[in-house]
Amino acid sequence: MVSTIDGIVFVAYLLGMIGIGYFSGKGNKTQEDYLLAGRSMPWLPIALSVSATMISANSFIGSPGWAYNSGLAPFMVNITVPLAVFLAVYVTTPVIYHLKITSIYEYMEYRLGGISRNLTVAQFFINSLIQVSSMVFVPALILKHITGWSLNIIVPIIVLIAIIYTLLGGIKAVIWTDTIQTIVVWLGVFLAVVIPLKTMNMGFFDTLQAASLDGKLQALDFTFSLTDNHTFWASLIGGTIMWVRYFAFDQAQVQRILTSKSMKGIKSSFASSAVVMNFTYFITLLVGVVLWVYFDGKEFASSNQVMISFILQELPVGIIGLVIAGAFAAAMSSVDSLLNSMTTVFIKDIYEKYIYKGDEEVSLRMTMTISAIFGVIIIFVVILAFGGTVRSIIDVVGNYISYFAGPACGAFLLAMFTYRANDKGVAGGFVFGFFAGFLIAKSLQTGWLWNPAIGCGITFVIGYLLSLLFKDSSKPIEDIKKYTALGMRAEMIAEGIEDEDGVSLLPFSMDKYAKFLLIFFLAQYLLLILIM
Repeated sequence: MVSTIDGIVFVAYLLGMIGIGYFSGKGNKTQEDYLLAGRSMPWLPIALSVSATMISANSFIGSPGWAYNSGLAPFMVNITVPLAVFLAVYVTTPVIYHLKITSIYEYMEYRLGGISRNLTVAQFFINSLIQVSSMVFVPALILKHITGWSLNIIVPIIVLIAIIYTLLGGIKAVIWTDTIQTIVVWLGVFLAVVIPLKTMNMGFFDTLQAASLDGKLQALDFTFSLTDNHTFWASLIGGTIMWVRYFAFDQAQVQRILTSKSMKGIKSSFASSAVVMNFTYFITLLVGVVLWVYFDGKEFASSNQVMISFILQELPVGIIGLVIAGAFAAAMSSVDSLLNSMTTVFIKDIYEKYIYKGDEEVSLRMTMTISAIFGVIIIFVVILAFGGTVRSIIDVVGNYISYFAGPACGAFLLAMFTYRANDKGVAGGFVFGFFAGFLIAKSLQTGWLWNPAIGCGITFVIGYLLSLLFKDSSKPIEDIKKYTALGMRAEMIAEGIEDEDGVSLLPFSMDKYAKFLLIFFLAQYLLLILIM
């Protein structure tokens, strides 16, 4: 059981988040204020918010447990994040920014048609519900061990807390609370490294050397294996596709980026978020390596128990409250973002298109009501999907969403990079890519990190061939070209729309942001080589 001091620290933190949500949302008057903050947010909070979504409680709790068993090898899952963000900055984001859309899936109908839009919307909801539900499960697991209460009691409480400040403040509350929660997570991770070192009376590098003797620092594996998620090839091929889908074509990320004041802010946010996200993930894995030495390789019932046991059994009074707040900070920074983006997609891609008959945009009250409904749905999904898992939460979630990531990425790539792709062809390729990818993965027992590449490849090839077969005469070639990356670039150059405040607006512009991301991507491999 936690002490009174720990409880006060924890409750004060939760009340603080609600307070920020309230004050952030006082100026919200319209749907655009709630969903896009009037496109007026500064770049640094956006960067921290983007990275905070993927840090999550899954990383705060799951990553140390994963590294406890597998060492630094799981870092390979994230190593291509900067490469994916590079492609977003270099090509896809300038296209989306130029169109001034609210939902990324609106682009699919502009370029292709309604069927492709609906399929990509469906995969977004499936992915988001899986992700956000897992992010609720981790703090629920902590509270279950502390209180002895059932998950059926704890999960509704957590979801209620998570959605209150999101409803109060909209996307502004999401971004500002994420900023603070990122700092709290860093504090929790710092304590989880420092306290074991002090207890063991060992230096940081001495601890790493001890872990190295057990092979915990070995991350680079150039073996070509379709069953292993942690190899160089799995991360470079499958990981890149997975992260491109996430950073370039997923509403949860694109929506935060579109709240920025300018293209300069967007690129600064993206570049910074890649650094923050991978640095934080790497440190959470180092926590697991340190705990391996601290617990002397002790076996745990599940990998998720490693960090939880350390928090509840080893930390002093007062610090437990801070670290538990860190776990909740990580969880809520993911829950709020996904709640807001699911609300946006439902309103723009479903409600306003098929249900709402008014001439004006959906009211702020209805927007908030839809957010609350999604919160209730999350309660049921988390209890049904994650209640009995003993694997790392990150591993479980990655496996679930891998089957959808590939077809979604393939569909967007067909839309943005080809002239021949059409609605029926891409939709057929998406469906075929999902089922064929699933069957291949099951028959070959592939590692889940390979699944996005398999699904994307099948979708792209079959979608293109079907587009040639089902020719679409409803859209003139000039209308098609202006929604592709190359066609939009040519059109923007012809119209003299090339830069904004010294930053290029054009797709395929190799500016300082793109170069920085490539350098950072390669520098990660150098670091892994040096610490082997």
